[in-house]
Amino acid sequence: MRMGRLLAGLLLASALAFIGLRTLTGRATEALPAGPVLLAAASGGTQDWAACAAEKCLTVYVAPWCGVCRASTAFINAVTAFLNKNGVPARVVVGKDSPEAVAAYAADFGPGTLLDPEGRVPLAGGVPQFIVTSADGKVLKRQPGVPGIVAPPIPEEDVRRLAYYLGLL
Repeated sequence: MRMGRLLAGLLLASALAFIGLRTLTGRATEALPAGPVLLAAASGGTQDWAACAAEKCLTVYVAPWCGVCRASTAFINAVTAFLNKNGVPARVVVGKDSPEAVAAYAADFGPGTLLDPEGRVPLAGGVPQFIVTSADGKVLKRQPGVPGIVAPPIPEEDVRRLAYYLGLL
């Protein structure tokens, strides 16, 4: 009985994440909050979460308590690695939880991960959230949710499809 409820919960979470991906598409560009939002990097130092040294960049915002985020960690890592390899800067921000929980989950994404325990990055919708920013400090697209929970090994076709959908390739 308990296993059935767990499975039903996972299916519902996946469906809701997919619905979020299908219903919230790019809006008009948004200006970011005045001034930079500096976040600590897992490897040390600070960085503005929206800093973008290219025409477009991707930031994926996740939270330790988010089941869909946890189930999508390998997919998110595959997306950011693929984009970085193809010249599109991509990174992960872990936030909205205790500093200890944020730091522990950030370890799953590597030393370039940014930490936002206070939830200072402006979000519109739930997490995970894919945020495309431009070099001039505008949010070009926000996309909460994932197209589906993809178990490793992650097919490159799934990664490429999301990158095209977000307008990054």
